[in-house]
This record gives sequence, C-alpha cells and structure tokens, in this order.
Amino acid sequence: MDNIFGEVNSRGMSQSFFNGFFDLDHDSAIRADITHQNYSVCPRYWYVDAKAHCFQCKALYWFNADEQKIWYEQYRFYVHSSPKECLKCRKHNRRKKELRQEYDREIKTVLESRDLDLKKQMAELIDLLCSFGIDLPDRMHENRRTLAKQIATNTPSNDR
Repeated sequence: MDNIFGEVNSRGMSQSFFNGFFDLDHDSAIRADITHQNYSVCPRYWYVDAKAHCFQCKALYWFNADEQKIWYEQYRFYVHSSPKECLKCRKHNRRKKELRQEYDREIKTVLESRDLDLKKQMAELIDLLCSFGIDLPDRMHENRRTLAKQIATNTPSNDR
C-alpha cells in the first residue's frame, strides 16, 4: 500500500506539518482520528513528538503527540498550525491577555466606585501588567495614578 501523505506510516507525512520543528520522534507516533480534524486538502494521519525553539524565550521544547491530538481533534486547530512558543510562554501570554481583558472590562466601574478594596485590586492588576515588561498605553498609567490618589484620599490617616 502506498504511504501517500503518511497514511500508512508517520515517516511519510509532509514536512509542511512540522514547519519550524526538528528532531521528530516517529517512535512516539499516535494514530490520528481524521474525522475530528480541521483540514482542507490533507489530514494529519499521525501525531509525533517534535522539538522546536520557543519564539519568545528561545528554549527548546517538545510539542508532543498527546498535545497534538488535543490541539487538532478537541480544539480543532487547523492541522497545519502549530505553537510557536513553549507551554510556559503560552501560559504566560494567556495570563497577560486575561489580565488585560479584566482591566478593560472593569476599569470604568472601579474608577467610579467608592469600594477601596476594588481600587486596590485594580491598582495591583495594573502593577502586575507592568511587571510583565510590556508597553502599556498612557491611559492605563493615568488610571493607575488616579487610583493611587483615590486610594490615598479614602484611606484613614492611621492606615497610611
């Protein structure tokens, strides 16, 4: 039987599935269920452990076969997509995104609120975003200064 697109053996898979990856471990191959994949021309018949350098931190990481199965069959990522960052950096990036979304969702309410604890929590959230070393908009820094003034103004003198 022909091994077109790696249907029979993982070694026949197109290298286009592994752009940016090297050191493919075909001994780790797991058979894919192509009925759960998102593809246009050719499905991934196999998942194999593959090594890459993280785009962000430059560390070596493995995109393992089990993780690929989840990516392509549960999350239904397009079969030619792959992570460019290691798991640690992806989690870090998700956390930054979550914090930023929380800020965007809550800042107006917090600035208008009289709740001192909410103001302190938002100030801490902004400080945490700053600690990630990313450039924040000037408006966010202005809001942080406003929160600091509001907190100082509303804190009893024996708490300062």
